[in-house]
Amino acid sequence: MQGDKIAGFTTAMMQDALCDELRNMFAGRKFNGQGGLKALKVFRQNLPIDTGLDEDADTDAAASPYIVVLLEGGKIYNPQDAKVVSATLTVCCYDEGNERDGFRDVQNILEAIEQHFCVKPFFGGAFTVLKGHEHYFEDALQMDDTWPYYFGALSFDVTVPVPTSESTFDELI
Repeated sequence: MQGDKIAGFTTAMMQDALCDELRNMFAGRKFNGQGGLKALKVFRQNLPIDTGLDEDADTDAAASPYIVVLLEGGKIYNPQDAKVVSATLTVCCYDEGNERDGFRDVQNILEAIEQHFCVKPFFGGAFTVLKGHEHYFEDALQMDDTWPYYFGALSFDVTVPVPTSESTFDELI
């Protein structure tokens, strides 16, 4: 192996696969956004740069509803074990209704993700959402009044396989 090449899977690959999994999970479903019911958008790490279109509530380019897939960092506890990466999903929906029910869409999105990964923790062909012992899902709804925007978050740990050392690999052959 050359020292300048990536050998195996990366955290960035996991983030892309997680975004794809979320897009597939919510394909065809609509949630409250600016201008009415819209498809859920999924972004990596941050919202895109504001181009001024978000202020126009009648365009499809407005950001909400969305999920931002934020990776906070990872740890390799043992070179023979997978890397454990902390992921936080931030969900935003938009609802101008007098009933202020925008939090319901946020709640439903968070719970759909939890239920999905409880049943199907393996995704992207190599990555696993960890459950049990020290690994858990933690969700929260925003308590501050940000009407007409409603926010929530979900945190969990995901494994990213680490490469096998050359000597270990040679022993396996």
